[in-house]
Amino acid sequence: MNILLLKTPYGGIYSDFERSLTKGLRQHCTVVDESYNRLKNNRLVSFCSQHHIDWIITFNGYFFSEDEKELFCAGRLPPLAVWLTEDPYYVSASMDILLIATKAWSVDTAAVDFYRQQYQYDHVDFLPLGFEEDWFYPAESSPMYDLVFVGYPYENRVKWLHAIAQNIDFTLAIVGPWRPDQCPPNVYHKATWLAPREIGEFYRQAKIVLNSYRTAHDGIKAISINNRTFDIAASQACQLSEYREGIETFFPNQEIATFTDTPQLLHSVQALLNDSDLRKDHAYSSRQRAHGHRFYDRACTIYKELESM
Repeated sequence: MNILLLKTPYGGIYSDFERSLTKGLRQHCTVVDESYNRLKNNRLVSFCSQHHIDWIITFNGYFFSEDEKELFCAGRLPPLAVWLTEDPYYVSASMDILLIATKAWSVDTAAVDFYRQQYQYDHVDFLPLGFEEDWFYPAESSPMYDLVFVGYPYENRVKWLHAIAQNIDFTLAIVGPWRPDQCPPNVYHKATWLAPREIGEFYRQAKIVLNSYRTAHDGIKAISINNRTFDIAASQACQLSEYREGIETFFPNQEIATFTDTPQLLHSVQALLNDSDLRKDHAYSSRQRAHGHRFYDRACTIYKELESM
């Protein structure tokens, strides 16, 4: 089987996702990876013909032009498989792509249920992102920070970190595009996005890594965990996560500590900081659960499903 992994124009983290997925798929089949920007404007058809492409696979696919969508519908391009990694926050855009995709995977089960129940889109399955083992692995040195948070400064996250800072004496590192006025005092702040490999370094330097989620959108309440959940677990860091129903699917025995409100958050942070053995238990057991959730494992699933169609 010959696959064209069409690299999106998004850049950022997607370049890393694409490299990991390409590496995994190449263990099973021939993969040509090429940028959409180089193949758009009528070059996609000839490229697929020249390389005998059986499937085109890409992340989300929101970038296709109307002309290209018509080519898929007319059968002039190989079948399209999309991994909808922004669900359920861009469900409207995903719905548009599902009209032309032959196969799709979504990272949120609530979105999958919506597509299947409301529109009978049975070609969509649940598949969360995985972790890259070259980037996320256990530490060999002692932590530098009591708490690390990586992510965008949504209102609830700013509120939580300020509440912790006001009630607990701790050292904090934040990675992300936070403004100085959004950060608690005396914080180490890396005010930019970092490559996953560098993010892994921060996870390994933390006694606790705080994990949080985006709020619901498009009328669908997200219930699945994010890819950071696996990244942190694979780093063998003690993770304190905002609760989501989907976490129990992958970590059924409370391998990851969770909270639902600010009082629970404060209690959990203090309890974990006070008990190094408890932190180690969470870190070790969550890493064991993370086995089988590498990008390589996701690539195996994708290959098997495409190969069977």
